[in-house]
Amino acid sequence: MTMKTLLPTVFALAVGVGVSAIPSSAAAQQPKMDIKLFVGASATTFVSMYESGRERETFAGWQIGFGPRVRKRTWFVEVLLSFNRWAFSLSDPELGNFKGQVNSFQLPLNAGFVPYKNSLFKLYLYGGFVNHFNTKVIVSYTLADESDSATVKFRPKEASLAIYQALARFGVNFDVAMFNFDFNYSISMNSATKTSYRTGYHQIQINLAYLF
Repeated sequence: MTMKTLLPTVFALAVGVGVSAIPSSAAAQQPKMDIKLFVGASATTFVSMYESGRERETFAGWQIGFGPRVRKRTWFVEVLLSFNRWAFSLSDPELGNFKGQVNSFQLPLNAGFVPYKNSLFKLYLYGGFVNHFNTKVIVSYTLADESDSATVKFRPKEASLAIYQALARFGVNFDVAMFNFDFNYSISMNSATKTSYRTGYHQIQINLAYLF
């Protein structure tokens, strides 16, 4: 091979290698999926709307769940399944002591955008629709005269709770490396109880997730 034919061949190979080393724009635009495994604390407030006025009761709880998050450019969607529990207690000198918990699970469908991101930090703003299902109410009691004590399980309808609640959710979360921190607020779109009066449902959650 002469020098005149060798130089064009070397040049063509160099160009080919350089082009193949450049990431394609199509690859850069492919969706990115993370799996979130999270745990958190919550505060659930019931607002009973009686004829005499409104009464509020707030209960502490926790949740654990997982689900996929898909991001493309500055937009994302996520579907998260979680098990939720909140607890209550009542002490009355004439009746006795009562403690209980309400078990439920949620299936939120969230969507939003990413206003800022870099290699280590990403900020997410979102809204969503939450399918909330109450599954069981467990109550432990001891009567004031200590004549009886027991643990009783109820279905939601037997405790005047709605089985299904539709919730609107608004939140903000951010990634720091492989961790995600989330803060969200939910409000009920239907009554939280099966009673003649309407009961509003408000919930605040703080979650910590690990990203896979």
